[in-house]
Amino acid sequence: MNDILLVCYSRTGNTHLVADELARLTGWPLALISDSEPRAGLTGDLRCMYDAFFKTCPTFHYQGPDLDRFEHVVLLTPVWMKGLAAPLRAFLSEYDLGDKRVSVICTQGGRGGFNAVEEIATLTGQIPSPVQILLQREVLSGLSPQSLEDFVVQVLASSTYQRDRQRSTWLSPVAS
Repeated sequence: MNDILLVCYSRTGNTHLVADELARLTGWPLALISDSEPRAGLTGDLRCMYDAFFKTCPTFHYQGPDLDRFEHVVLLTPVWMKGLAAPLRAFLSEYDLGDKRVSVICTQGGRGGFNAVEEIATLTGQIPSPVQILLQREVLSGLSPQSLEDFVVQVLASSTYQRDRQRSTWLSPVAS
């Protein structure tokens, strides 16, 4: 069973390009978060700014497999106004990922990727690892396959490390 799931929100398609390439490289299933109301045009831009500034949790649609089937979730999100995209915030507020390993890829036009990662850490109760921040120009000019391959190696290594780090109950000195 594949224990790693990609969960992607993408408003303009840039983050989806990264998610598609990552899914192609790895064979990991891809789940999509979409807006309940379209964010196209000026009104969509204004809604994005409002949601980012006030840190709202708008309604969204999740299209993907049951999260309970996976031990590790890779979140892919754009950065909005130097912070987390509101639909992903809403997803993390509704779905508890506290018992899963979490990794993150952020796409950004300029800055704020680490602010988004910090909010993800707060919402999930854990520090995501590994984390990759991609600039929009890198995505649009053609992703370097090496950077995604390096990310995949880190994800697999973190999964192995976490699994090896867990001690069996019978070895624990405090087990009852």
